[in-house]
Amino acid sequence: MNMNPFELNNQIRVGGPGELKPTLNKPVEKGGENGVPFKDMLKGLVDQVDTLQKEADKSIDGLVTGETSNVHDVVVKLEEAGIAFDLMMKVRDKLMDAYQQVLRMQP
Repeated sequence: MNMNPFELNNQIRVGGPGELKPTLNKPVEKGGENGVPFKDMLKGLVDQVDTLQKEADKSIDGLVTGETSNVHDVVVKLEEAGIAFDLMMKVRDKLMDAYQQVLRMQP
């Protein structure tokens, strides 16, 4: 599977049908836009990153054991896992920043 790194965000989906779409000036109801609670959405994203990393590990094992000889596919899977992990860490950092700002607002 050849995937442009910029398309990786399109591959990460949250538990419900369809994809997440940003909405502006629209109040967020309980459960979010497609009925998925925020914590479940985050858990789904973390699970998908974990799955990508496990697939990358399996491809490395396959290369070492000789099951596959396609180094390109192994490198692509490693890059996909790395980019997904970096994206997850950026989201975590933004969430932590938002949490810190909320704490600073309280008297």
